[in-house]
Amino acid sequence: MKYRLTLIYPAHKKNLGDNRNKGIYPIPQLSLPTIAGLTDNRFEITIADDNIEDINFDTKPDLVGITTMTALAPRAYEIAQEFRKRGVPVILGGIHVSMLPEEAANYADSIVLGEAEDVWPIVLEDFIHGRLKKIYKGTGQHTLVNLPKPRLDLLKRDRYFSSSLLMASRGCPHDCHYCSVTTFWGKGFRYRPIPEVIEELKSLSGRMVFFADDNLYGNKVYAKKLFREMIPLRKKWSCQGDSLIANDAELLKLAAESGCQWIFIGIESISEKNLAQMRKSFNKVRQYKESFNKVHDAGINIFGSFIFGLGEDDKNVFKDTVDFAIDAKLDAANFYILTPLPGTKLFQEMKEAGRLLHTEWDKYDANHVVFKHPKLTSEELMSGLIFAYKYFYSIPSISKRLLRAGNKRPLQSLTLNLGRFLRRKRFEMICRMQ
Repeated sequence: MKYRLTLIYPAHKKNLGDNRNKGIYPIPQLSLPTIAGLTDNRFEITIADDNIEDINFDTKPDLVGITTMTALAPRAYEIAQEFRKRGVPVILGGIHVSMLPEEAANYADSIVLGEAEDVWPIVLEDFIHGRLKKIYKGTGQHTLVNLPKPRLDLLKRDRYFSSSLLMASRGCPHDCHYCSVTTFWGKGFRYRPIPEVIEELKSLSGRMVFFADDNLYGNKVYAKKLFREMIPLRKKWSCQGDSLIANDAELLKLAAESGCQWIFIGIESISEKNLAQMRKSFNKVRQYKESFNKVHDAGINIFGSFIFGLGEDDKNVFKDTVDFAIDAKLDAANFYILTPLPGTKLFQEMKEAGRLLHTEWDKYDANHVVFKHPKLTSEELMSGLIFAYKYFYSIPSISKRLLRAGNKRPLQSLTLNLGRFLRRKRFEMICRMQ
């Protein structure tokens, strides 16, 4: 007999019911396939992604595991309660649970804090023997040597643009004020052995491989070695990273030669004062355009990320930021409202200063205003965010940005941008959703 284990990734409420994605979802999360890879063969595993399918509460699994980020916590708790009503024990984990364990413990039979590699086998053993404890805590920063492969085969792969995911490193040396990465993964980097990464890469198929690392090339020595080994594989891949790649010609060249097509770069602000306040002074505003030109010249597209609501922002920030993004010919961009997430220095400071408006976690999705800004009202922030999205994904903006010289993937970029253009009303609806 095998125990039936269901692993669930909750959706945000904006993606439920009639708003659920009926077509192709961008990419799945790597967390649940990773947990499945740590699970022994006494268990029959199912992965359910609430973003693309209804959760069937009547399947009566023997055990349910749910991972959650902050904005998804209300839905995670709802799912957990529904299964527990049916007598199914529920384990909760993920970054929100690690940051607010006392809250999460109210909704689960057990919670898992920190990294799962050391502790998940113990959780399963205790479940089998009927001795589940309320709290399981990872022993710290787990070694990344000989990690089991994530069970990507358990994903409904036809529902995603790509499900070819892997992670080569954990952590980040930057300790940005608003980010919980260093709180969870640690400050500094841990790496998987490059031969193990290459073996996993060889096993991945699909149109595009996505690295889930928070900063794939944060350690340039490791990244250069990895990229050199990747060149013969002829893979096409994307990652997250910073603009500093442009300062190292060899690193940029190797990234391009190994198949890098897109880099998601956290630009965040065009104000040096804002960047200093968020501890991201390694971003140099005066060097942005030169850096982006170098990345583009290498044949790599840039997906920029900007945050509104930083301390120096005023009513001009929205248009000024988008004008900059258009002038820099960014291939795509996301715009967010500053969100103080639990576990960050920003959250603690705002809480102590009485600047948090509430702790309705589903609003902590970077599309809603959850704090008091010194210069802008909540409506000004919200309207500015919507304006920025519509302005950046307007036809004149798309034309100017994508007709840049040397664009090696104009059709790919055009498809992405036109998709965003057609979703402008939906974006506003999501932002306005209460």
